[in-house]
Amino acid sequence: MPRHRKTHRPADPAEIMRRRVEARLQAQAREPEVPAIDPAALALPSNAAVRVVTDHLGRVTCARRQDVFDLFLARGKLGPDAYQAVRRLQDDIAILHRVVSGGGDITPRVDRSRTADGFSDVRLAAGARIEAVLGHAGSSSAALLAALCEPAVIAGRGTDWREVVTRVTGERLPDAQGAILRVACENLAGAYVAARVAKQRATSAT
Repeated sequence: MPRHRKTHRPADPAEIMRRRVEARLQAQAREPEVPAIDPAALALPSNAAVRVVTDHLGRVTCARRQDVFDLFLARGKLGPDAYQAVRRLQDDIAILHRVVSGGGDITPRVDRSRTADGFSDVRLAAGARIEAVLGHAGSSSAALLAALCEPAVIAGRGTDWREVVTRVTGERLPDAQGAILRVACENLAGAYVAARVAKQRATSAT
């Protein structure tokens, strides 16, 4: 009997463009030298969740798919101090693992022209800051924030925040999950204050 060839439906152009933008965002998270994304592609409805920042010439300088922290901030469920604390943690994770900043800046925050030893010092300092602040945030908050932030920053991979909360804390109720995440972010903001005070005391004691 003759074999029937499988027929493939033509792919939706909008879906193709969405996948290309997603791939480019992930590539930029790993390699800052990847060319900027076409603004026309970012303007498509399928990429409405991508936050874009342009320079005075209209060129895209920052493109980052919005995450749960953006969502909570926009809904008024996360204060600016807690939000900035999360972004600060993401930036240090990015420096430690030698990728772009957590905020999605295409230009690396660390000058790659530095010597190897100098860059190692920068990474060590970032690691020390992360260890200090997570130590002040409390073990539960530290574990949750690390599980949420590290995959997004290091691998450019989005995460299902509710799945992460369930896996790390065991909580399954939606409202309780949101509350746990908000508390973790607020604890992080307080941890940065505590870490700064501890550093100042250690400096004055020497």
